[in-house]
Amino acid sequence: MTSCGGELQQAESAGTGAPRVDAAGKSDQGIRRDKKLVGECFPELGDFEAVVWKGEILGDARSVVPGPSDFQVSGVVHLRDGDAARLRRDYAWKSEPGTPVVLSDIRPEVPKGADWQTSEDFTVDVTDDRYAATFYADFDRKIVVFDARNPERHKNP
Repeated sequence: MTSCGGELQQAESAGTGAPRVDAAGKSDQGIRRDKKLVGECFPELGDFEAVVWKGEILGDARSVVPGPSDFQVSGVVHLRDGDAARLRRDYAWKSEPGTPVVLSDIRPEVPKGADWQTSEDFTVDVTDDRYAATFYADFDRKIVVFDARNPERHKNP
């Protein structure tokens, strides 16, 4: 496995230009919609239609301890019909009440009233038990919400 978190962190810190501002004046600073890196970090999601995500460096950037910083990334993935059906069929899912925990800027992107489900098997397949992550799926809406710390990319066999 190779680090996906570092690549997401570099993409995040590179920025995307001036933030967009909506009619209410709300900025989407740091919100990303590019699919490539998220697809490389979480290939189990398939060739999804769209994603909105954000990453943040955790802790104090002025730390006196040398070494890489921890990185958290959260997002909402809109699955294609076939991938939603495949995930639902291939993994054991259980109902998960409540709302997924994600970075604050991603919270408005998480649908309210969703029928959230989680799968330990899916999480293990994605993370290979090498990093912490949560995945919440609503198969009727074909959405997966993710939150991961220092995600890694699977090596190609």
